[in-house]
Amino acid sequence: MNQNDKTPRKKKCILTFARAWNTLAATRCLGRQGIEVITGDTSTFAAANFSRYSKEHFTYPNPDEDPEGFIDKLVHVALSHWAPDTDIVLMPLHTDTYAVVRNQTRFERLVKMALPSKDQFELAGNKNKLAHFCEKFKINMPPTLVVDKPSDFAKGARKFNYPAFLKIPTSTASIGMRKVNSDDEAIRYFNEMIKQYDLTKPAQYPILQQCVEGEDYCATFLFDHGERRACMTYHNILNYPRGSGMGAVRETVDVPEIEAMGSEILRKMNWHGLAEIDFRWDKVSEPWLIEINPRFWGGLAQSIESGWDYPHLLYKLAVENSVESVNPEKRYVRTWNPALTILLAFQEFMESRHSQKELAHAYKEFQNEFKKDNFKAIGGLLGKVGAVLDPRERFNAIKSIEKVLKDEHGAVNEFFSWEDPLPMLGLLYPLMVFIRHGQISPELLIGKAKIDEEESGGT
Repeated sequence: MNQNDKTPRKKKCILTFARAWNTLAATRCLGRQGIEVITGDTSTFAAANFSRYSKEHFTYPNPDEDPEGFIDKLVHVALSHWAPDTDIVLMPLHTDTYAVVRNQTRFERLVKMALPSKDQFELAGNKNKLAHFCEKFKINMPPTLVVDKPSDFAKGARKFNYPAFLKIPTSTASIGMRKVNSDDEAIRYFNEMIKQYDLTKPAQYPILQQCVEGEDYCATFLFDHGERRACMTYHNILNYPRGSGMGAVRETVDVPEIEAMGSEILRKMNWHGLAEIDFRWDKVSEPWLIEINPRFWGGLAQSIESGWDYPHLLYKLAVENSVESVNPEKRYVRTWNPALTILLAFQEFMESRHSQKELAHAYKEFQNEFKKDNFKAIGGLLGKVGAVLDPRERFNAIKSIEKVLKDEHGAVNEFFSWEDPLPMLGLLYPLMVFIRHGQISPELLIGKAKIDEEESGGT
């Protein structure tokens, strides 16, 4: 080959959990940089699969039920794309990240990755271990009860201050989180959680964490072998479920106090790759660290729209093993998630005082009709909801949502893009979860629900 031949290397990236809106954001971000994106999920009916930037998509076994099969499939896909002139990066997007972290040796010389070590991931991603870490280094975390034996929980709960939250140490997106207002309530739900989620090891036992004053802030980071390379923070204006959980409407904010605190924590861990840290802060006292997400975060679109192209930065870190610090000109934008906003409206409707029976009947009819004619069923559902709720009740049920959306007119819709419109079909995913289960919860919405191929339209 001619020594002067400087043909650029081909660029590819494999993304998992294609149903998620952060995967869609990553797919678009990487695709716009000229990187060929391959998306995967347990179902073909996933938002990112419909993106023009997804050049190929595949299905894999559920990583929670068959982690070995999941890894085998990723290895197979990577092998099918491997070439000596190609840089392939594997980016797991959700809780399946842990399966990849534990099996990094399976991908050596096959793909490139920028992930923390297994020990780092387990420390950051387990609220039980994180509580001990914060106590050791005097990091400001809300008072937290951690026990090694279920029998010790009742003793600690009797002395605890309420209200508080019960949390499963390794959960995400408010899965397995319950607000409790008394010791009796805490003890009862602690025992129920152990049975419901089959928690058998001390590191799995729910923790009890005191509620603290302030608002929720999400600080996002990219670290290069213990050194910070990028950082930005956003604030959730509306959440689903209401009052906690995933951001439905978000805004970019300046909070150097929080970013300095988060940077110091990740530096102590010698972090490598991406992380998002949830804080609660009243803007007066020292911020409270709530939890660390050692992976991509739900509000990734907010970060990208604000100027931080985290997926592309992570790609470069994986390929080059190092990146320079970036500090782009911050864009003070707001984003909104139509899927979560719809679910929040459903929540308001279902909790309205006067129409629950009528709404339940409308949803039942909708479920039956959907199997025959999807679009007719959706139109009929909207009509029935409007008819069931009189104007005053309808206003009372969703006035907070209407007000925020009116105030946020012009906020970026993280699903819809004129240049890439088809992922809007992904909005049907939470609706299908509702159809199958008769309800929507974080467990069902974030990876815990199974949708049969014949129901999702997959092949």
